[in-house]
Amino acid sequence: MKMKLYNKKIIVGLAILAILAISCGKKKTQAIDNSRPVKVQIIGQNSISLGYKASGTLKGIEEVPYTATSSGEIVVINAKNGDNVRAGQVIVSIDNQTARSNVKRAASTVNTASSNINSSSAALEEARINYEKYAMLYEKRLVTETEYLNAKTQYNSAKANLNASKNNLSSARAELDSANDTNRKTVVKTNTTGTIAHMNLELHQQTSAGNQLFTVINEGEMQLEVGVSPEIISKIHVGTQAKVKIDELKGEELTGTVYEVAAAANSSSRQFTVKIKIPNSNRRLKSGMYGTASIDTGAEDGLIIPKKAIVVKGVEQVVYIVRNGKAVAIPIKITNQNEEMAAVTGNGLTAGIELIVDGQNVVQNDEKIRRVQ
Repeated sequence: MKMKLYNKKIIVGLAILAILAISCGKKKTQAIDNSRPVKVQIIGQNSISLGYKASGTLKGIEEVPYTATSSGEIVVINAKNGDNVRAGQVIVSIDNQTARSNVKRAASTVNTASSNINSSSAALEEARINYEKYAMLYEKRLVTETEYLNAKTQYNSAKANLNASKNNLSSARAELDSANDTNRKTVVKTNTTGTIAHMNLELHQQTSAGNQLFTVINEGEMQLEVGVSPEIISKIHVGTQAKVKIDELKGEELTGTVYEVAAAANSSSRQFTVKIKIPNSNRRLKSGMYGTASIDTGAEDGLIIPKKAIVVKGVEQVVYIVRNGKAVAIPIKITNQNEEMAAVTGNGLTAGIELIVDGQNVVQNDEKIRRVQ
């Protein structure tokens, strides 16, 4: 009986030891399995139609600002914001008392100079007759040389006075032309047809030369100006089509055309300016509306990957692939992209390898990974 009880104790003890051994074994296994869980997908060689998306603010393809070219009181305002105007229409008139006074003074100076010419011409004619008389008498030795030379000097002086009077008249006329020009500039006319905008004027307010008065916007065509990255700019040309969605029109999609591509990048943004024109015959589009353009960049053949797989490391863009059970960082270059996908190149990046698409933002280079669904 004692022997049976002893055997049972031994069996129970062995069972407990077995359970503890299994438990410790599991803990040991869990402790050393520190691989990073990630999701992967196979990179394929594909062809995809990509469009470059960029946003900006609409404005008229022709927007002409008008500034005051004269100082004074605003006495006439013939239009308001939103009014359609024609070329040559008087919009604003400025009462510049100084300009009007300058015209009067310059006109008076012209009159005085004209009178001086008449006087100088008469004096010259008198001096000429006197000189010719004394020259004839001097030849006959009927007058002294001094009298002859005095007559000659008076004649030359009269010619000089007439020339000076003519120069004075020319200067006076130039001053009058300038005064008239300044006075004419007190009347501000449009030189293009369009719609008035940015006018914030009141009658009788004072303005100074150089102050902005208003803008005339040609709304027949609108333009959207966007920035394009250096990697994409070579794929966009004048004539390239673009689809434009306007926020204020509830995302309605319109068709536009690239009509200008900058030859150099902006020094601050390092992007190239691209201008897209959009027909606006019904005048629904207004300057200041916000639009997003999708510019056609053609089909792209190559390695197409999800943009979410791309990680920015300092100045580089990298993706992580799986090699021998570890994550390997591959620097890449984006050759084209749209909202979700990108065509890329990279040393060691080929079709058929596994790309980490979930966990890429936390995994480290050469870190062990394990694939999860």
